[in-house]
Amino acid sequence: MKWNIRPIELKLKFDWKISRSTSLEKKNFIIEIEEGDYKAFGEIAPNLHFEETPERVIEEFELFLNEKPEKFESIEELTKFLKSCSYCNALKFGLESAFVDYIARISDLSKHRLLGTNTISQIETSFSVPIMEKEKVESFIATHDLNRFSSLKIKVEKVEDSTFVHEVLTHYQGRIRIDGNECFKSAHEVIEFLKGFDYSRLDFIEQPLPASAHEEALDLKEVAPVLIFADESITNNEITDYYKERFHGVNIKLMKAGSYFQALKQLRRAKEMGLKTMLGCMIESSLGISHAFAIAEGFDYIDLDGSLLHEGDEFGLITEEKGRLFSSELH
Repeated sequence: MKWNIRPIELKLKFDWKISRSTSLEKKNFIIEIEEGDYKAFGEIAPNLHFEETPERVIEEFELFLNEKPEKFESIEELTKFLKSCSYCNALKFGLESAFVDYIARISDLSKHRLLGTNTISQIETSFSVPIMEKEKVESFIATHDLNRFSSLKIKVEKVEDSTFVHEVLTHYQGRIRIDGNECFKSAHEVIEFLKGFDYSRLDFIEQPLPASAHEEALDLKEVAPVLIFADESITNNEITDYYKERFHGVNIKLMKAGSYFQALKQLRRAKEMGLKTMLGCMIESSLGISHAFAIAEGFDYIDLDGSLLHEGDEFGLITEEKGRLFSSELH
């Protein structure tokens, strides 16, 4: 068995502007496992916000190779080992998902069967809209035919962006979700931003405050007129009362959780605590998004548009029609 890593460059269809950065491309990595006629793949979508630099990914992958990974004979063995490591979460998931793909191929079993999840072959996703001048909104929605999606996730960076969001609502007929990426400084700012919205069209606002704003998050939940979701506040953490006290829901991402099994544990625990759940993603190829299909059943909201945001895709594992994603992956 041979483990390899290679970079891929994902060219974005438009300027990807969020509250903390603007990008024109995304650099991810592909993990490949080869043994005889079998080839299996996993994807790593590093997040610089969590200090997952390309250099760190390569360095930690080399450390993994030094562990002689061919010794792992089961998913349980590999997962237990990765849990004990300090590797970045995106790399952990890339390694685990490649190995799950490998076991699925050599055993001719589906990933759902291996993970103990329900089979799902199509899902309805939201589509993300980057920050832009309000004068560009009408053209952007028309150019990308966004009214085919039942919901949009709109990125914002300041209180004044409420006019940008209102412009989206003028030209788009569905429901919206607002993503702050930690851009607001206080609960008061969030409330000021939300004034004047038609809440019947607003599903929730995601991570409006910094993850470090523990007390402000308590205050915000007490007065918020809409649901508040955690994103940057949750990575591979256990779901505890901390989240129930500060949020109405959590955005679970495989690249943050670092493992199928940790993400599933987060899902189960969140539901037990009465929290809403969303399955999210990074900007990924259809390979990464196809892996998310394996655990997609049971979430309240789905945001798996990562492969729709860039040009070209070498894997071709996801197709989209009328805002629904279809998986062509057999395993």
